Amino acid sequence: MIARTLTIAAAVFAAAAAPGCANNSTRDERGGAVVRGSAPSYREAAAAYNERVAPLGRFRAQVTVQFRYTDREGRSRIEQPEGTVQIVRPDHLALSLGKIGQVKFWLGCDGSRYWWLDMMDEPVAYIGRHERFDSAAARRLGLSLPPRSLIRVLCLTPIDPDAPGATQWSRDGRRLGISSRIGATGEVQRVWVEPGTYRPRKVELFDASGTPAVVAELTGDERVSVPPGSFRGGSPWIPEYVTVYVQDTDATVRVKLSDARNDGVSDRAFDPDALLSAYGVERVEDLDAR
Repeated sequence: MIARTLTIAAAVFAAAAAPGCANNSTRDERGGAVVRGSAPSYREAAAAYNERVAPLGRFRAQVTVQFRYTDREGRSRIEQPEGTVQIVRPDHLALSLGKIGQVKFWLGCDGSRYWWLDMMDEPVAYIGRHERFDSAAARRLGLSLPPRSLIRVLCLTPIDPDAPGATQWSRDGRRLGISSRIGATGEVQRVWVEPGTYRPRKVELFDASGTPAVVAELTGDERVSVPPGSFRGGSPWIPEYVTVYVQDTDATVRVKLSDARNDGVSDRAFDPDALLSAYGVERVEDLDAR
């Protein structure tokens, strides 16, 4: 147990292994960098970040998603469907996608399983367990991004202030990096935020060995609609665009978010049995079967 704890802590601090810099800042006119002193403590940074995401425990938005990937037959494909994303923290995802009002794909997960419904031709559902997701499952899906990673890169999940963690300034001093362990598996997340607003601009996910697994660039700003007076400081902001790169693959996912709000979530959207019935899917493939 002690050895595992030390390994996890080492992974967190390895992810944060960059020079620290300052609370008081000045601009280096020659290089455009901001020279800073000590970074905020991990607990201080986590508290500020969590204040931004506090009202986003339930989240719904319209999405346009561009997938660039290699399908099961080895062909390079680009899909750009539109649809709806629904999330209930920490691990419930429902991403329904299609065109002209018809749902053609459905990516979802709960605390233990994930599923991908493909209704393009013969309806088929692929279902597996999170801990068994690997390159073989990704090839069968034609989708290299683990479903729970999509929740992470949308930056709606609080940072655990009690987990092993660290902070750092970026080399140009313009971003604050917050690294933390994200699960019992020893995986590590590093979020780069704007120091003044704590709005996220980049997310890196590392496996337990410290190897980069997923990188996401976040651009633009989208206001989340919340009931008036329900959130101190007004409606929160989220990124408008999220571009996700899966390491060691050619997979890229670009998500555009709009009409974001913290209500209108349907709990049935996270029930795979209800989805199979609703969309007439009779063929089910077990992604864990080898």
